Order: sequence, then C-alpha cells, then structure tokens
Amino acid sequence: MTKKNFLGVFGHVALDTICSVRRFPKPNTCEAVLARRIEYGGTAGNLAIFAASLGVKTALGSFVGDDFPPAYRNKLEKAGIDLTNLIEVEGERTSSIIMVSDGLHQQIGYVDQGVMLKQDRMKLLSHAIDSARIVHVGTGRPGYARKICKYANENGKVVAFDPAQEIHYVYDAVEFSKVIRQAHIFFCNESELKVALDYLDMNKPEDLLGVVDTVIITLGKRGSRILQDGQDEINIPPCKPKRIVDTTGAGDAYRAGFYAGLDHGFGMEKCGVIASAAASFAVENFGGQTNPPSRDDVWKRAFGGSTA
Repeated sequence: MTKKNFLGVFGHVALDTICSVRRFPKPNTCEAVLARRIEYGGTAGNLAIFAASLGVKTALGSFVGDDFPPAYRNKLEKAGIDLTNLIEVEGERTSSIIMVSDGLHQQIGYVDQGVMLKQDRMKLLSHAIDSARIVHVGTGRPGYARKICKYANENGKVVAFDPAQEIHYVYDAVEFSKVIRQAHIFFCNESELKVALDYLDMNKPEDLLGVVDTVIITLGKRGSRILQDGQDEINIPPCKPKRIVDTTGAGDAYRAGFYAGLDHGFGMEKCGVIASAAASFAVENFGGQTNPPSRDDVWKRAFGGSTA
C-alpha cells in the first residue's frame, strides 16, 4: 500500500557553501569573507526539513550523486521524511551551491547542478507524487518539471510551481509557459514575479490568475501577498525574527509553513501568517536547515500560542 503523505517535494538536495561579505565586489576586485560555512541545503531539502518539523508528512523526490554525505541522509531520515524517491546516482556528483550574502541581506548564488543537470534523462519519481495530496515542483530541469506536472494532474493532485532563482537562468518564456499552465499554485518573490510576467507578456500579478488559481508573492521584510481568482487580495505582514543572521532558506521555510497551514485545513490568510512565522525562524541562523522550529514554536509566534 502506498504510504500516505500530505506533500511531495521535488527540487535540489544540495550542499551549500554560505559566505557573508560587507558588500558584493565589483568585477575584477575582491571582498573579504566575514563568515563561511558548509551546510546541508537545496530547495527541496530545506523545504522538506522545515515541513517535517511542522508535522507535515513529506516525501522527497530528488537525485544526488554517490558523494552524497551519509550524515545528510541520516538527518532527513531522522526528520521523518519519506526518502523512497531520494535516488543516489553512481558516478555523479551531488549538486552544490555557493551563496554569498551582503550587509543588506541580499544574496548572489553560484550553482553547480551536478547530477541534476541530467534530470531529464532520469525516470519519473512517481512515489513522491502518488503518495501525496500536494506536489511541489521546485528547482530542476524544465522538461522534468513538465513530466511531474503531467503525471500529477492525471492523478488528481494539487500542483504548486516554484522555480525560484532558476526562473532567471534555467527557464525561458516557452518552457516557463508550459509548466505554469499545468500548475494550480505559483510561488515567487518580487524579482521572479517580474520575470514571470515578462515571459507571459503580462502587465500585473493579477493577470497570472488567468493561468493559475493562486499566486503567492513573498516580499522579504514587507511580508507577502496572496492573490486568488475572484477573491480580495490578502496582505500578510512580516513576522519579526529575534535576529537576522542569514536569509538562506527563508523562502523554503515560508512554503513549508504555508503547507502546514493547508495540512490543517486553514484558509489562505492563516496559512500566510503561519508561513511568515516559519520564515522568521529560518533567518535566525546560518544555513537553510539549521533552525527548523516545531509546530508549537511557529504557532506561538504566529498566533500567540493559539490557532484561533
């Protein structure tokens, strides 16, 4: 019998090198690194860790190389994540990412796709779809994203599309249009929103509701917006963290919080508040997985200890 999960997450499981600098250097110059750490990461890995910490039963669908650290796999297992579709490919290397944050908490990333560059040649990881109610299609090759969406739709799943930074350099207008038109929910930040509108030759965020049912736009320290067809726009205020150390993984934590709200049957506004609270924990430490809160932690920060 297929194990039942609420969420199936597709995207990168990667090793993150996270650096902090005062400012980004100009071309042909250098800048001193103030702090440097190597952390477990990747959009799918981060989201799965946070979702599991919030009590969301989650399946992970991704490919890693034969250099994948056993300690990372153990961490995912201990979190209770369904790893049936975390596939280690012999002779390939695990994806790695260098993220550099400046004093304004802006980020620049350098991605070594590793095995994920060959994702289009890989088999469809159907368990993470079959066992879930919602399928999160994150970073990865556009052709593989189309296959996930097609199979998920044929099997009556809710599809959320979240290309993240890859919308800028992996997708083009044609590929983006093919994938988003198979989704029900679209996640983006402001810069990704601009690219999405350009790709679809649209003028404003509301135009996207002709393609998907729900658009969720994160705005950093200004909170987030939720748009739904035929509904008033919902503006979610930011949730203040105790401190800001590193913004890596904040977006992944936001999405995990949003899914935790959906898992509890909450409406969109309450889901957004939970998402904002979850994201506030992510920025309090280095790395995308180092500070996953419990559901009680997030509920307390979001609602003062109550879900009412």
